[in-house]
Amino acid sequence: MGPAEICAERLNSRYTEYKHLKRKHRLLGNARLAGAAVGLAVLWSVETYLPGLTWYAAALLLGGFIYSSVRFSRIESAIFDTGNAVVLYADPVYGFRRNEGPGQTAKDLPVEADHPFSLDVDVVQPDGLFDRVNTAATRTGMQELAKLLSEPVETAVIRDRQAVVKELKSQLDLREDFYLTGLRKVRCIRTDGMLGWASKKAAPVPRWVPAGCLALSSVTLAAAVAAALGTSPLLAGGFGAALLAEYLFWRGISAHRKVPSLEAERFHVDFAELLALVRLLEKQDFEAPLLRQVTQALQSDSGSATQALQRFRRVIAMYEARRNHFVGIFGPLILYETQLALAVERWRAEWSAQLPRWIKALAMFEAYSSVACYAFEHPMHTFPELVDEGPTFRAENLAHPLLGENAVSNSVTLDRERPILVISGANMAGKSTLLRSIGINLALAYAGAPVRSKSMSMSSLAVVASIRVTDSLKAGESRFAAELKRIRLMLDRIRSGIPTLVLIDELFGGTNSYDRYTGAVSLAEYILCLDSALAVLSTHDRNITRWAERNSARIANAHFADVFSEGDMKFDYKLREGPATKGNALELMRLAGLPIREQGVPPTT
Repeated sequence: MGPAEICAERLNSRYTEYKHLKRKHRLLGNARLAGAAVGLAVLWSVETYLPGLTWYAAALLLGGFIYSSVRFSRIESAIFDTGNAVVLYADPVYGFRRNEGPGQTAKDLPVEADHPFSLDVDVVQPDGLFDRVNTAATRTGMQELAKLLSEPVETAVIRDRQAVVKELKSQLDLREDFYLTGLRKVRCIRTDGMLGWASKKAAPVPRWVPAGCLALSSVTLAAAVAAALGTSPLLAGGFGAALLAEYLFWRGISAHRKVPSLEAERFHVDFAELLALVRLLEKQDFEAPLLRQVTQALQSDSGSATQALQRFRRVIAMYEARRNHFVGIFGPLILYETQLALAVERWRAEWSAQLPRWIKALAMFEAYSSVACYAFEHPMHTFPELVDEGPTFRAENLAHPLLGENAVSNSVTLDRERPILVISGANMAGKSTLLRSIGINLALAYAGAPVRSKSMSMSSLAVVASIRVTDSLKAGESRFAAELKRIRLMLDRIRSGIPTLVLIDELFGGTNSYDRYTGAVSLAEYILCLDSALAVLSTHDRNITRWAERNSARIANAHFADVFSEGDMKFDYKLREGPATKGNALELMRLAGLPIREQGVPPTT
């Protein structure tokens, strides 16, 4: 079965289970109400006719109530999981999608405005590649996924990532468990805030402070018990003296009570969710080296991440209990809040250096799992072949992965023999889309994902794109100045010896025709002199395409065409050899209502 059929089958299974659980929930709820009424009647009857059995009957009814409450809670939890699983598989093709929430989409990422290509080729644009791929439950996981998709790496690293994706690709149960576990407490785990808390400078708390708290609280508690059970005034006086000593000690350590651990309470739920995900990950036994590194990072000589996080969860839960009315009354007798705050600080001092490693490991798994989910959903996509010698980029029937099933594919070949492709053609015919298709498929390749191409081979390549450059009133920058910044970045990469693929849309479109032609030819000739750069350049300038034709031994010339018939303009989006021989700008102007006239012909009225 394909992914659509698998998701449909799971959707049906989860939906059936969901309806069954909802029915059990309703029946058990009604049964509890009826049972409560019957139980009270039985208790009244026992008290009336068999008073010696009243406490036994009350205990039995209480036990039944507790048991039914536990069952009711478990059913509600199962309903939550199956309900989210229904949402998970609701789309039979793109099933593994989180409900949009705070900190879960590309708009929540700290985007680098000057990134060489991610904004230009739809990687981190809203509803772009990141949003299509992301299934992470933590903010750090989102950031790691963004890095996978936007940071060029060597072919050896891509091979290792491909091994990870191939291993995780078919593990639907594991991904579903992670998805549901990551939703139970919060919509997105604030690992960035947790790391910020852990990195704070440790508070200087001498060892005698917690020892004094424990000793004085023990003495005060013992004195309180003695005073409550005894009748001697000395016992009451001893209790008063213990309280006074405890109060004076508490006031004396005021500087040590202001510890950063108090901020951990804000992340209590996040830590609980992190614990659940880490516990799930620690149980896995992987084959791929990168995945083994992930699970190994959760272990240390001092213990596992699960053990440490469980300990933290117990301590912080007890600390939160200070708001309980009972604890609020009697807690000060044993310095409850102070002792637990110091306990949280001791945990932070012991484990805060390990926490970033645990979160990083979990985040890397989430990023790999997201890419593997994408691979599962797109069985017709192919893993690129990686070659060590380059620069090389060859793609047969390449298409944009964010477009639908009817997206038109084209083939592109760039290597040392012919490192430049010049694309010309009509407006809206597909030039920009082809450039973005190349860039976004390379982003998928970086992450170890399959690409939307019949076949693709590539060497290690860093992409630098100039596709969405615009002027900026705020920065006082024209479109041409913004494009020059990208050109400078390209040249810096190329001159440093980094194998680079250059993608430029509307080459030097922000200046006059003479300067545009001179600049374009100079850039192309510079690239031709090097062995470390490839380029795809789109242009409307026929002088540039004619120059490329004269250098056809090393520059490929191709174009997109349009057909204008009976007032309708159509495109087939197929790349053809050779330069464009006509444009469609005049026809588009006429369609817009502009009174166009041919040269030498006066306008009609």
